[in-house]
Amino acid sequence: MKNILLSYPRSGNHLVRFFIELLSEKPTFGGGWETGYRLDIEIYRNKFNEDIPFNILNSQNSENCYYKYHGHESNIDNLKINNLIFIIRNPREVLLRHEGKNYDMYFKDIDIYNNHKGKKLLLYYEDILLDKETFINTLYDFLEINKPDKKEYVILNIDKLYNLSLNGKGRTWGGNNSNGSIDYYYKKIPLSIKSQFDEYLNTKLLQYPFLKEKYKL
Repeated sequence: MKNILLSYPRSGNHLVRFFIELLSEKPTFGGGWETGYRLDIEIYRNKFNEDIPFNILNSQNSENCYYKYHGHESNIDNLKINNLIFIIRNPREVLLRHEGKNYDMYFKDIDIYNNHKGKKLLLYYEDILLDKETFINTLYDFLEINKPDKKEYVILNIDKLYNLSLNGKGRTWGGNNSNGSIDYYYKKIPLSIKSQFDEYLNTKLLQYPFLKEKYKL
């Protein structure tokens, strides 16, 4: 069984991995770990503008570590999940950012979270950005970490650490494009595309009313 960090692409997965590694002092693993060809290296191995006390010597000890999934992986349906962290971002933001791709994967991820019977945590991307200290405390408690000095360091340096997490060099996917904004993509989409998309989304929201309430859709 594996601990899973699940999200649709561009939902803050990298940011959450950054703080999992920093708080727990254990690596997280990105895409490609199944085959040994890692498409996304562990966060602590990125190059940052200054030293960050991840305190991770190597990635050999993967016990109780978290593995990144976006939901499209071929083995996701048969995956035996231990602990699950799931990040949701406004569907108008992430789905239209990936216009032409599999929108239904977004809702499949929600189903995976809803159907998981074990320990799980739901995080909203927007809350991670707007209420940073609550996010850190929530994540720390969920991970059952006993490193109070590290948590204190993170909270005292929270704004600086958020900024550093955006600028790490060495990741395959190229980094953050929305600069931490919660309202970035939807307003840039042509009206002709929005109309068709909103019709699709309104139909889906009948099955997932919590999204409609959360995002006032």
